[in-house]
Formats: sequence, C-alpha cells, structure tokens
Amino acid sequence: MFVRYPARCAPEAAAGGDPCPVVVEFHGGPEGQAQPGFNPYAQLMVDAGFIYVEPNVRGSDGYGKAWLESDNGPKRLAVITDIADAGQNARERFARGGRMPKVAIIGGSYGGYSTLVGMTMFAGTYDAGVSIVGFSNLVTFLQNTAPYRRLLRVTEYGDPDKDRDALVKLSPITYVDRVKAPLLLIQGLDDPRVPAGEAVQMQEALAARGVVSSLRFLEEHLLAHPPAKSD
Repeated sequence: MFVRYPARCAPEAAAGGDPCPVVVEFHGGPEGQAQPGFNPYAQLMVDAGFIYVEPNVRGSDGYGKAWLESDNGPKRLAVITDIADAGQNARERFARGGRMPKVAIIGGSYGGYSTLVGMTMFAGTYDAGVSIVGFSNLVTFLQNTAPYRRLLRVTEYGDPDKDRDALVKLSPITYVDRVKAPLLLIQGLDDPRVPAGEAVQMQEALAARGVVSSLRFLEEHLLAHPPAKSD
C-alpha cells in the first residue's frame, strides 16, 4: 500500500502527541491499481491532517496474473478479508503514544463496494465510511447494470444463478444489521454501470435500523472522483 503523511505524523517526526486520523481509500476496478505520484485528492486529505492510505489488495492490477485473478468469482470469499486487514493494520501501525487513531474507509465504484463491505461484513474495523457509487447487492447489481457491461462483470464476480450463494455472502446488504458507524453514500442519478438502486436499497436498510447515514445524489458529470477505471 502507499501511505502519505501529514508532517506531524510522518515517520521522521518527533514522537508524542495524538495520532493522526487515517483515511483508507480502496481503488475501483477491481482490476485497478493505486500508484505513486502526485494526487490532488490525496493531497487534500493530507493537508487536512489525515494519514492517507491506498492499499492494492488481492485482485489489483500490477502484481502478476495470480494476484489479479485471485478474487474472480467465488474465490473472492477467500480474499475479501484484505479489506478488514487493511483497516486493522492502519489502526495498529499509526498509533502514537499507545493510542490508536480513528480510521475511515472510502472508495468509488468497486472501492465503494469495498467501503460497504468494510462497514457491514467487517463492522467495527472502521469508524466511518464514504461509499461513492458502490454496489450493495451483487445479485441486483449484475441484474441491473447496463447490458454492455453485464458479461464482463459476470466474468469478474460470478454468475447470478450458478454462483448465487457466493454472491449473497459477498453482498454488503446481507450484513446491514452489523453496521455500527456513520456512513455516507454518494450516487450518480443516471449511472448506467452502478444503478442508483444500489445506494437506495442500502440507505433504506440503514434508515430502518436507525443507523446514522446519508444518501447524496449527483448528476453523473459531477462525479469527478472516483478514478475512471471503475465498475
């Protein structure tokens, strides 16, 4: 993973003081890849005092074919724990003076799905989440995404009929009763890839449980983030 630090929490900074809060961002794809280099979005976070972490979990591009294909179809069940491991690593690694930091999770498209997984299946790992055009139910996502993308996505995630049990187990909506922390959902109104219904059904489920959450709709051209390579 790549880590960017505010000055007071950099590895070379003097010890002491409160830990800096951490933002863990998961890239889209899932075949995307976090890379080094200047990132204005990351710089915004660092300037605000956050440690900014970008993991390349299993399924990411750039680390060989076995790594890239390790999350295809039902195999995702064996590697989805990378999302929890990244959060726990951040909490332990960036502690200061024996105090652990607050850790948030954010991402767009598949990164938005990762955010929902982190906040539901692995509730308690993260203290807040922001899901940008993330899908909450892999079955309904595959049923309702644009036809031109459905075949490609079935190859990645699994068949809605043959792999239905795995898809249900991998869907954040399945674990909505576990949510413990605030969650913000951001969704494009006319997104053909991740239909708005994915955010709506998650928000309705959260509201029914009284969880602190909010859904914000944007016109698609205003969604300058997440990265272009997305679901």
